[in-house]
Amino acid sequence: MGLFNFKSKTKFYAPVKGKMVDLKDVSDEVFSSGAMGKGYAVLPEESAIYSPVKDEVSQLFPTKHAIGLQCGKMEILIHIGIDTVDLKGAPFETLVKVGDKVDNNSVLVKADFAQIKKAGKDPVTMVLITNSNDTVNDFTLLKNSNDAVDHEIEVAEVK
Repeated sequence: MGLFNFKSKTKFYAPVKGKMVDLKDVSDEVFSSGAMGKGYAVLPEESAIYSPVKDEVSQLFPTKHAIGLQCGKMEILIHIGIDTVDLKGAPFETLVKVGDKVDNNSVLVKADFAQIKKAGKDPVTMVLITNSNDTVNDFTLLKNSNDAVDHEIEVAEVK
């Protein structure tokens, strides 16, 4: 991806099987306002959380509720659920380590969404480009709210 290659685009896939949710409709204002960056969300129907992009794992949170990926210059955060940091990692099993190369067929985390819901937490899973103001010229969602998606379905592209 060259500095002057303006035609390059990055494909983003759904991180989990479920239904698309517009980021502005997420129940936490930090995410819905766009303060954490451009992105999208999925209401999960299965436990496997996949990488939404092809690149590498850059950060694992001790509470296992979020994973950082480095994709070119983009810093991507996968945030599983709202306020799930409070659960101290209990409903999550991390399957990758920092430095692992991943793509949309790589399972990053298994999440017990029944346990998350039982704890009264919103299970919505978000994909955010946390440095999008510096790295994203054009963010295009390819799916609408309530569309059925999974890790094999491209849901957004970035130029």
